[in-house]
Amino acid sequence: MSFKYKELEKQLENSCNQLHKDFYQKFNNEKYLSAGGSKLETFINELQKEFENTAVSFLANHKLEKDGEAKKRVFSITKLYAKKCIEDFSKV
Repeated sequence: MSFKYKELEKQLENSCNQLHKDFYQKFNNEKYLSAGGSKLETFINELQKEFENTAVSFLANHKLEKDGEAKKRVFSITKLYAKKCIEDFSKV
């Protein structure tokens, strides 16, 4: 495998930080408060999809779609960051 895990981690950290900013902006505009938990659940589902898309794009950009070990590691790292974001958002 010839891809850089640190590069992926940095991309995911940036993505997570941006998602935090976006969420707090939406939260402050009361887009997720007015309808109770259902809108927050929708946001969390969108967040999970975005992290999944990040992993797929990373694999495609580095031509690693057929590398089973790379896929496993990329999705593992992505899942950890997504979980952290979801936990942080669920506390609000």
